[in-house]
Amino acid sequence: MWWIKVRAGLISLAFITTAVVLITLAQGSIATPAQIDEKATLQQLADEIYKRDAIIRRLVRRVDELGQQIGDRHLSSDGAPGAQRTEVAALEPEQTAEGPSREEVPRSSSRDKPPATQAPGQFEVSDGDAERALERTLTATGNLLVPAGFAELEPSFSYSRREVPNLVLFNLNRNEFVTALTTRLGLPWETQFEASLPYNIVEQQITNAFVSPAQELTDRWGNSFGDVSLGLAKAIVHEAGWLPDLLGRISYQIPTGPQTNNQVALPSHLHSLAFSTTALKRQDPLVFVATAGYAKAFQMGLVEPGDQLKFQLGAFLGTSPETTLRGVLQQNFLDDTRIRNVRIPGSGGVQSTLNFGGSSILYRNILLDLQVGVGLTNLAPKYSVLLSSTYRFGVPRL
Repeated sequence: MWWIKVRAGLISLAFITTAVVLITLAQGSIATPAQIDEKATLQQLADEIYKRDAIIRRLVRRVDELGQQIGDRHLSSDGAPGAQRTEVAALEPEQTAEGPSREEVPRSSSRDKPPATQAPGQFEVSDGDAERALERTLTATGNLLVPAGFAELEPSFSYSRREVPNLVLFNLNRNEFVTALTTRLGLPWETQFEASLPYNIVEQQITNAFVSPAQELTDRWGNSFGDVSLGLAKAIVHEAGWLPDLLGRISYQIPTGPQTNNQVALPSHLHSLAFSTTALKRQDPLVFVATAGYAKAFQMGLVEPGDQLKFQLGAFLGTSPETTLRGVLQQNFLDDTRIRNVRIPGSGGVQSTLNFGGSSILYRNILLDLQVGVGLTNLAPKYSVLLSSTYRFGVPRL
């Protein structure tokens, strides 16, 4: 703002002028010719002038430092700070014939240093910027914990397309819509409590693949609240040298949702206990993450879903202080399902998905995230889209 620049310049000029007048009055021995003739030699006069100018330079530097502390660094670089330094340089004595040369008083200022050169593709990100973007994204994706005393609320919406061909001469196509509300609460001792409640909407289409063109037989919709998931995460090891950050997590899925609705199978009514460990390694502006987990499925009625081994490998790139991109590969190995303790061959398999995502800070405490997944195996969704928004807020201490 121009008025800030004018005010800073006037303050500095008034301060310097006052200091010069006071010093000159106090050192009257160098102002009166009669006194100079009586008490001072030419060498002493040069010494007094040098001392006076040194005091003035120190006063100017002090004004400059105070200006930096009160926010003078926010001024644009179109002349205000540079003008002060020009005035100081004009006051500095040069080597003259009246006396011997003096070494200048050393001056140091962070603003006098030339900006550090950076290689192409490199940039600096402050700790506050990293907290706003990259750290927030890692927390929202479950790779870091919410700090103690804070909580996050995350509403999300996802769509998945599944196509199962040649199901006894029929094709099964499903459009799955899931809205969910997830909360994360930062606790002392580097722990975090997690809870999630989804609402499932499924369109299921069955077509006759034996005729050409394929004929649709049924088209049904089902919807209901899904299973509540509760979890607890804990930081185990912090990154040091070659050792990465390690994070442990345990979660429990409660079968609160129905198995079917309107004769449509829903992704709910599952009773399972899951364990996982996440490793995180930084190489700014990149962060590499790897997760390994195991989920034990319990029998519900006559059906016992197969256990799962889960692996995940991904990389997060802080492209700017407010934006982060990522790529993540998910691999789930499913055991065969059992019905009345009889294994159903071929009911398990590998579910592989390649996810690409990007997140951005909209406001100070709001993170918007978009993820697109592409299925790599038949058990995985053909493609999926996930949109979520995370809001962080402080929690009052009891």
